[in-house]
Amino acid sequence: MMKDKQMGSAKMIKLAVIVAICGVIAVGIALLPRGFKDDLSVVGQGLGSVVLTHNKELAGSLTMMELLNKVRTDYEETINFLAVDVHTPIGRNFMQQQNVGSVALVMFDPAGARHAVFTNGISERELRTTLDKILSL
Repeated sequence: MMKDKQMGSAKMIKLAVIVAICGVIAVGIALLPRGFKDDLSVVGQGLGSVVLTHNKELAGSLTMMELLNKVRTDYEETINFLAVDVHTPIGRNFMQQQNVGSVALVMFDPAGARHAVFTNGISERELRTTLDKILSL
């Protein structure tokens, strides 16, 4: 009888752990930036590209995301808007290759050459000017 209770408790603990893990995954997915892809293979494929190194834990990263969302609809036909989560292998590799931190906008021209990097404090006007320059290359 005691063994049955212990087995029942072990099953309940396992179930609770599984539910907690699923909950953490669901919250992580919900916090990913909306409308941004992380497919870096499109960089240099004919459109300019903006890659945000995204860290949902930092206010600067969220500010950059809001700024991109303000201009994105005006440029989405001609610029790839990408975001890489800094806590994933894709994000860590990108940061290392580009020598940037966890809050950065890295802008590439249509051929894939790095054109500009902003770490914070960029205005909407400055962002639009840089995007327009990338489009004219």
